[in-house]
Amino acid sequence: MRCLFISDSHYPKNDAIIDFLLEYYNEFDSIFILGDLFEFYYGYRGFFYSHHLKLINILNIISRKKKIFIFEGNHEYNLEAIKEFLNVEVIKKEMIIKIDGLTVHLEHGDTIDKKDVGYRMFRAALKNRLTLKLIDKISPRFLFFLSQKASQFSKKRLHSKKYRGTNKALERFAEDRLKNGIDVVILAHTHYPAIKKTENGLYINSGDFFKYLSYVVYDSKSGFSLEFFRRASDG
Repeated sequence: MRCLFISDSHYPKNDAIIDFLLEYYNEFDSIFILGDLFEFYYGYRGFFYSHHLKLINILNIISRKKKIFIFEGNHEYNLEAIKEFLNVEVIKKEMIIKIDGLTVHLEHGDTIDKKDVGYRMFRAALKNRLTLKLIDKISPRFLFFLSQKASQFSKKRLHSKKYRGTNKALERFAEDRLKNGIDVVILAHTHYPAIKKTENGLYINSGDFFKYLSYVVYDSKSGFSLEFFRRASDG
């Protein structure tokens, strides 16, 4: 068995995910996209932005042959609606699965850092049911404009000292889960790839497919590994 775990590609701001999937998807039995596949996605019924078309077409082809799980990240809203176009399973928050007898916890991870109060308030304001109902009434064009403002806010937090502390929060969360019956924890969100073996199990952060082009592979023979993609065009 071979599984792929990948996150934070922020398509179409970086299109490396296109080349990677086309080249390697056939090597995997299951593909887990751990959030922020898109720079911005809102699930309008019967509609998606034209700049998402290429990726959605590719995922549509792959999903006919492979099992795909897509986690809703902090850049995606009402992601469940994407199932109108793709044969995928959408995960709202976390997922616990068995892989060759190992219990694996999967999650994007943006709600883990309890000390990041500002972000949690920002997220709660945008992702509650009332806000989503209001968004449904906004034209996609205007919503896209608003998303650019939200993206700027997110980037500031990404580079802030406080945000970097979220890495430690995710590690502590993983350590706690590993002490309580979980064998492997794979998170994302912070864009910092990491793999850490402890006495209780394995913590992995898939990093991102935006800057680092990092991803995680599970192979029945060799276990989990953190890897990096290099496109032929990169030299």
